[in-house]
Amino acid sequence: MSTESLHALHEEMTFNKGLVENIECVLLPPKPSGRGRKLKLETPMMRAADALGLSTHSIDTFTNWEPPQSINLIVVVSFGLFVPKRILRSVKYGGLNVHPSLLPDLRGPAPIHHAVLRGDEFTGVSLQTLDEEKIDHGVVLSQTPAPGMRILQHPTLSRVNRKLAMEGADLLVQGLRDGVHIAPYEDAGWKAKELEGQPLQHAPKITKADMQIDWLEWTAEDWRRRIQISQGVWTMVACSLKGEVLIRRLIFHDVMEVPFEEVSGLRATIEVVTQRENEEEQRLRKLIAINARGGFIYILLDRYRWVRVRRATLEGKMEKPAAAAIQDFVVAYTDSDKPPAKGKLNKWKGRDHFASQSEE
Repeated sequence: MSTESLHALHEEMTFNKGLVENIECVLLPPKPSGRGRKLKLETPMMRAADALGLSTHSIDTFTNWEPPQSINLIVVVSFGLFVPKRILRSVKYGGLNVHPSLLPDLRGPAPIHHAVLRGDEFTGVSLQTLDEEKIDHGVVLSQTPAPGMRILQHPTLSRVNRKLAMEGADLLVQGLRDGVHIAPYEDAGWKAKELEGQPLQHAPKITKADMQIDWLEWTAEDWRRRIQISQGVWTMVACSLKGEVLIRRLIFHDVMEVPFEEVSGLRATIEVVTQRENEEEQRLRKLIAINARGGFIYILLDRYRWVRVRRATLEGKMEKPAAAAIQDFVVAYTDSDKPPAKGKLNKWKGRDHFASQSEE
């Protein structure tokens, strides 16, 4: 999102020098990556600034840092640091923030993700002043018109992010042209009136815990939404090895809901371990079908809903076709209360859920 706004500001500087005379980019330093955390990768914002020939400042704190004297407005887009009062008061026009939600709804660092998780049909962008005390609490100067931008049903967030980035860049440049950054400010937010009297939802960072499968509650739609924002959901799986229960984390990738008619392959089960907050651990036997030729598996979520998993990663292993990744945790359609012996396929003793669905 930040690179789209940077390109829009640079274009405005090129053709409207009277409005944007100079741009200085303040960037967070690259984070260590790879094994040993030694490799430092350039961020897209760094590459964009270099390509445009702009001056850059790499900082991880505002302590002892002062903005260049030529700067009279701070613009924040997906930055990650709170801009202190000292910095805001040192420039003529204070600061602006481009935020990808319809404020005051979904304040926080991950509004797009939480909009998808919540099942929102629409989202949008807000241009607001930078508040001196709290993040995302400034005056909304411009906002995507009601009802907002439709959230596309796409396997990833790439198209949604792209549309929001373009919308944010347009709001920013048009806001500067209209002089909305010059006090006194006029509140142009419509979402606050719609949400008046309702509790506001925060949008904290998405954590690994948010992607742990709740086998008792998640619907196929819950799976789709989480795969859309993270490209992976996970669970704990169990098997028996030399008389002891072996439990490992298993990550599912490339998951989508499919009709029952598509489900085929060896009927089997895996034992999953699930635990809710303040509740005891539970082990559940989940019915699956293994398509050996395609290398993928199907998982029964409820009586009529199935998801297909093409790829999976077992803790400590490389990503593999899902059928290969789970092979040591599979038992062929058993109703035993004990976890399967590693790699052992037992015969099914219970009711054939596939047949019962076909009959209906």
